[in-house]
Amino acid sequence: MPLPGFFREGVFSKAYRAPLFFCSVAVLGAVLYGYDGTYFTSILAMDKFDRDFGKWVPGDGNTPGQWEVSSEDRSLFTSIVQAGEVVGALAAGSIGDYGGRKGGLFAACMLVAIGVVLQMVVAGNHPLLIVGRLILGAGVGVISNAVPLYLSEIPPVQIRGAVVSSWQLMLAIGQVIGACVGQGSKDLTSTAAYRIPIGINLVFVLAILAGLFYIPESPRWLVSKNCDDKAEAALRRIHAGEPNPEGAVQDQLAAFLESKEREAANSGEKSRWSDLAVGTTRRRFICAVGILICQQISGVQFIFSYATTFFKDLHIANEFIITIVVDIIEVVGVIVSFFLVNRFGRRPLLLYTGAFMAAVLVVCGGMGVYDDAYRKAHPVYNKVAAAMIMLYVFAFNLAWGPLAWVVATELSTGRNRQKIMSVGTACFWTMAFVVTFTLPYLFDQNKAALGPMIGFIYGGLAVCTLVFVYFCIPETLGRTLEEINFMMEARIPTRQWKDYDLATSVALNEKQKHRFNFEGEQEQLENEAKDKVAHKEAV
Repeated sequence: MPLPGFFREGVFSKAYRAPLFFCSVAVLGAVLYGYDGTYFTSILAMDKFDRDFGKWVPGDGNTPGQWEVSSEDRSLFTSIVQAGEVVGALAAGSIGDYGGRKGGLFAACMLVAIGVVLQMVVAGNHPLLIVGRLILGAGVGVISNAVPLYLSEIPPVQIRGAVVSSWQLMLAIGQVIGACVGQGSKDLTSTAAYRIPIGINLVFVLAILAGLFYIPESPRWLVSKNCDDKAEAALRRIHAGEPNPEGAVQDQLAAFLESKEREAANSGEKSRWSDLAVGTTRRRFICAVGILICQQISGVQFIFSYATTFFKDLHIANEFIITIVVDIIEVVGVIVSFFLVNRFGRRPLLLYTGAFMAAVLVVCGGMGVYDDAYRKAHPVYNKVAAAMIMLYVFAFNLAWGPLAWVVATELSTGRNRQKIMSVGTACFWTMAFVVTFTLPYLFDQNKAALGPMIGFIYGGLAVCTLVFVYFCIPETLGRTLEEINFMMEARIPTRQWKDYDLATSVALNEKQKHRFNFEGEQEQLENEAKDKVAHKEAV
């Protein structure tokens, strides 16, 4: 199989080194997001955390008594971060409109730092842990808005898909780090067992803050704020390594300005929340928000948030090690996706992997039809369920993990871009909250006791995501953001995007514009001639 275009042309070539470096700083936010998910699932399985935040549950004669965090507390501790992420994502719209992508990252770092300190300051304090995770979640919510936008706006179109996909890669790497840290500290008998994993969040915060002093602001955002000179300076830094940097800068700046003028002529100059429900902006809104919701409703968040607990309840030995294996599978999946995205496009990968994910989730659900006692006596059922989860994770990271963010940032074009992504990421985190909050009640033996049968629920929802992609998500492979904006304004049907001849359409549009201008000039000359004749007759 030939290498994808971005590898043939050298994604790490000199021409792309500057934008890759700038994006590598911003994408540390994805590491922070991924890390937060898995270190806490490890904490939930730690004996010291159970002792400090749980209650003593007496034995019943057959089983010994133990310290245990209740299902209600586990649900709240885990899901409250998503509630904060919803708030942060909604606030990110206003923060990003006012302060830009860098302003959003700075605000996120401050929120995460405050949240971490609150969680660490008093051991065993439920309110501080909950409030701290809520505030930390708000910071991650802002990150989930600002970072994907920055990753889509800085690199050239040739490497944009790979760069935005790196969000999911770095998220997966963050999860591996979180799982490894949890494995390393789980046997400690002091509060350091869970305080060390919590405190490591500050390392990522400091790294991002240091990088913000060097990376440029998004030139597209600067143009939207009429800061054309600053946008040009940012573009010079981004294109510094290209063979003809001046030409690249002027071409891109001209494209930004033309796109801005065209949208202003069609829809006005100001960005308003009410715009999201009307015209072509409504279509962008539905596409971007819908794809992010679809990424979550197939249940991936329960793996991010409860993997260790899930494998422990399936009586899988070495659940901490298995969690690390799952996180490594995520990383491998995203790396493989780099070889597929520019070869097969967005739509086919989303559809094919989505169908596979639905199938393995249904198989996982089938393994849970037998009760816990039977599955404990016949461990092959639990092992097959665990294997299906691993296959699901690999398929998810081939497409849905990275491409949902790629598609959302590509289709949320125009002056309302920040607002669309703000609502989109808020809906993303709302779905994540629903999944993580309800899972203990659905899964645990003392509640609904579905166990692996939750695969039936998420498998059915995965089928719904296929329907949405087929009818709503166009193919954007190889299109610049300005081209995508033009095609949205032109109302091109979803399934015609792949083969649509944009060059011919633009040429016809320009020809029509010149014809209208010519006809207008002719009409003006005729009117002037008539006025002169009328004036002579009057004299």
